[in-house]
Amino acid sequence: MAEIQNTLAAEQVRSARALLQWSQGDLAKAAGVAVSTIADFEKGQRVPIVNNLSAMRGALEAAGVRFSPGGASLLQQLSLFLMSEATGAELQVGYTEEAFTAVGVLLSVFGKVEGEKAFIEPVQMATAALKQDLERLVVKHSATVPQLHQLKKFVYVLRDDEFFLVLPDRADTTAEQLERERLVYRLNHPNEPHEPGGARDLFGLLFTRYDMSSPRTDRPTVIGKAPRARLKCRFCGRTAADGATFKSAAHAIPTALGNDHLKLANECDECNNFFGRQTEPSLVAMLDIQRAFLGTQGRGKKDGRPELQFAEGKVFHDGQKLTVASKEVARDETTGTISVQLGKGSPMVPIAAYKALVKIVLSVIDARELPHLRRTIEWLRYGRHHGQILPTVAASIVDFSPNPSAQIAVYRRKDEASRLPHVIGEFRLGCFIYVFAVPLSDRDSWDLIGFFDDALFRDTFKHYALVANWSQHDLNGQAKIFLAPRINFVPRKP
Repeated sequence: MAEIQNTLAAEQVRSARALLQWSQGDLAKAAGVAVSTIADFEKGQRVPIVNNLSAMRGALEAAGVRFSPGGASLLQQLSLFLMSEATGAELQVGYTEEAFTAVGVLLSVFGKVEGEKAFIEPVQMATAALKQDLERLVVKHSATVPQLHQLKKFVYVLRDDEFFLVLPDRADTTAEQLERERLVYRLNHPNEPHEPGGARDLFGLLFTRYDMSSPRTDRPTVIGKAPRARLKCRFCGRTAADGATFKSAAHAIPTALGNDHLKLANECDECNNFFGRQTEPSLVAMLDIQRAFLGTQGRGKKDGRPELQFAEGKVFHDGQKLTVASKEVARDETTGTISVQLGKGSPMVPIAAYKALVKIVLSVIDARELPHLRRTIEWLRYGRHHGQILPTVAASIVDFSPNPSAQIAVYRRKDEASRLPHVIGEFRLGCFIYVFAVPLSDRDSWDLIGFFDDALFRDTFKHYALVANWSQHDLNGQAKIFLAPRINFVPRKP
């Protein structure tokens, strides 16, 4: 028997399609069902099975339709983008006519409403009066506009009288986003001198040539959300109609690297299993020592912190301190340096580690870029173009805050034609940073070998010049190797 939420009448489907101006074919494609299923249902010839009814309803609701016993109505959509010094939030409010009054009151808090037009003041201050107004709004209207709870939470954590922004649109470019961040900072620090150069000199050229995105990993974030019937795997391109399933949690960054929040809805189970077996273990093995030093939490025993076994010793972190034990320990009496030889450790395949880094980028990059990366996906998922020589990965240690969870930043070139790489990934695990180019893009005109030392790249990514002691890692190897790390403990200079 169908559950009440899956009950759908033929008349509701016809009304919903009319509201959306969808054909039967449009709905069939969105829901992943046959056109004949919808046509026969609307004619009253047969009732679809429960799964198909659920898929049809989910597709229509995802497009903004709300069902009631009397028919269907189209949700109106309001988007507000909130920005403070510390964080940002997107408020998406879908509402019907009965909630129009509540939405009007909400908008009047940040500006004024005249008829059906709203005028929002972009610069706002978290005053005590504003917080009281939001409290009253939540009490009176949260039943019809539950997103008011999210708005209240955003404002209530701000300092009293702290400035923040309320904007109707996302920033179109990274440069525009940077300008918004500068504005918020200047509003809250009016007495601090503002140099004409500074960040603009360092990043101005970069954000003229590239857009940058860096999804948050400190709170639940799901990329590619849609009803399952409409999901399309971003790696193999299959849908539920093709037999793909989307039941397992697909992590954009492996959980062993501290990520439990950033996930993909549009990675099918088969691809998820493939990457979990073929690529990700090599990246995790390559970063074993770094994970142990940071106390990075994954899953498993001892709060998921790594306990590494080597032929000559072991390394583990208990959440408070790092322990290194080895049979091979030597001390240089002149310098005081202690050298610890650990012996053979976990196996890895170098090219698989490179693929795992690229997979992270492809997991979070704007889906509109994926057609340009078709050959990259073929190389990553199906092993094609295996003769491609990869550029080296640049690595260093930087003075970042000691966040043991991995972070990813993606730089996407704006210009169609340029010697600069189309896509650059910047992977960070605590103080360890790795910069690499995504290979095989159809927007790159060369093999990118030596890109990191290219004059145009250096001139664009000026902030990398501030980091000392970059090393270059060749991950072209296709044979399994065993890492045998040696750790040197050097006395701190007084």
